[in-house]
Amino acid sequence: MRPADSRVTFPVLLIVSCTILFSTPSSSQPAMEERSHWGIARVQGMMTLPVGNDHAEIWNDCGDSWFDFLNFYASININTSGGILGSFEYVLSRRYGIELSLYYWKQIVDIKFETEDITIEGAPNFILPTLGFNYHFLTDSKADLYLGAFVTLGVMATGMGTTIEVTKDFALGLNFGIDYYVSGSWSIGGTIKYLDFGQMDFSLLPTGIDGIICDNGLFGIGDMNTISLTCGAGYRF
Repeated sequence: MRPADSRVTFPVLLIVSCTILFSTPSSSQPAMEERSHWGIARVQGMMTLPVGNDHAEIWNDCGDSWFDFLNFYASININTSGGILGSFEYVLSRRYGIELSLYYWKQIVDIKFETEDITIEGAPNFILPTLGFNYHFLTDSKADLYLGAFVTLGVMATGMGTTIEVTKDFALGLNFGIDYYVSGSWSIGGTIKYLDFGQMDFSLLPTGIDGIICDNGLFGIGDMNTISLTCGAGYRF
């Protein structure tokens, strides 16, 4: 069992760090150049917290028949996770932005899969490319405030030494962020992101076997919803 305060300590530290950065005074700068098109690259640290169901158990029982080797027990927990977010956004007319992002969630879930002869357990990492659209409703010489939505383009689970198939790689999210310019084109910024996968399943059986005999091989984690807090640096082009 994780310590009781594990979901509070890391996000609080991240928020405090961002607050200190945003409140750091800087010398006055000339107004931001009026541009009809511009882009910004961002690299940010990320803390992700589960929302809603964060634990599930499931089993498959084929009895003592010829297929008893397919009996299994599985459990899964969604973790509070650290990670990295890299993105590039292209903004049209200083208002409408198209953003491509790459998420890396470290050990976002704990998985355990047991049969009579095999036990597989570990905590895979998730890699998620996303496509988003933002509306920038404040773009003055110092601050850029935006709100948007995004969709995942896929999910890759790595780091367990065995193939893990994520059966649902489509998710929708909402994004609220700010960039605060501290020196020329350089900025510090942060976001709050909500991501909703809905029902997600995993399979640890070979392709073509799962779900055919005894309806086996798939186990779900319920509705996987997360909130991510990010903080980092950006550069405007």
